[in-house]
Amino acid sequence: MYRERPAASIRRGETAFARALAHTVRMSQPPAAPPSSPHRFAGRVAVVTGAASGIGRAAALRLGREGAAVGCVDRDAAGAEATAGELRAAGARALAVGCDVAQSAEVDAAARRIEAELGPASALANVAGVGDVAGNDGIENLPDDRWQRVLDVDLGGPFFWCRALLPGMTARGAGAVVNVSSLAGRSKSANANYAYSASKAGLLGLTRHLAFDYGRRGVRVNAICPGGVDTPMLRAAGALAARSPEATAARAKGLAAYQFFMPIQRLSTADEQAAAILWLLSDDASYVNGVSLDVNGGLYMA
Repeated sequence: MYRERPAASIRRGETAFARALAHTVRMSQPPAAPPSSPHRFAGRVAVVTGAASGIGRAAALRLGREGAAVGCVDRDAAGAEATAGELRAAGARALAVGCDVAQSAEVDAAARRIEAELGPASALANVAGVGDVAGNDGIENLPDDRWQRVLDVDLGGPFFWCRALLPGMTARGAGAVVNVSSLAGRSKSANANYAYSASKAGLLGLTRHLAFDYGRRGVRVNAICPGGVDTPMLRAAGALAARSPEATAARAKGLAAYQFFMPIQRLSTADEQAAAILWLLSDDASYVNGVSLDVNGGLYMA
């Protein structure tokens, strides 16, 4: 059965994986961060989960730059505060809230606090997520608790946040939600496990059902499906998989093959994913509802 690895071992694995990633996966130079529109979200309140790092942090910072007041939500309260502090230093209104999105009571309390201090939310980006590699060497090695934790965060979290905020958006007759799914939800995952693919596929089903029910009430619900994104979660998954030099080399080889089939031959940046989130949240996408937007460099085309 799968056994937990010590933190020091994971850190060593992450370092080894980062070296393998740099040497094996050729990443063409990404463009500068997509330009912001300073007033696109002026007067709006946005909630971003997973705001401490990666795509969530990038989305929160871009929303603040474009005029929104931002509720920065993360289980890592210090990381959420760092993001909110950066926003406030730049002149935006921002509030950090520590919250485990898998706990409905914590979500409800966080939603009440954000709306009490910043105002009614009209934009929600469900970015918080966890990955896991338990069971990748056989489904029999995926314990119940590891399966459940991924589903609780990656599918339960967006459900709880939508349940907390959509009634208010409906009452006001306007709002937009973006759920961050994955290429794994559209096809499969080359990196994470069964629980991750199942939760991300379920999130697309939830997105479509909400879009059908709430579009007529003035609330649009869409999803993005990132492919490979150079984020702490991707590197941590590599560290967990790097049980030996041979495993690290095999994973790096797999990432090289992944890149070979990607027309844009590099991993995405978090900023590029955030740009897609903001477009779907904005009035620029006012007639877009129920869409699963692939943001994967052309690796998956449908």
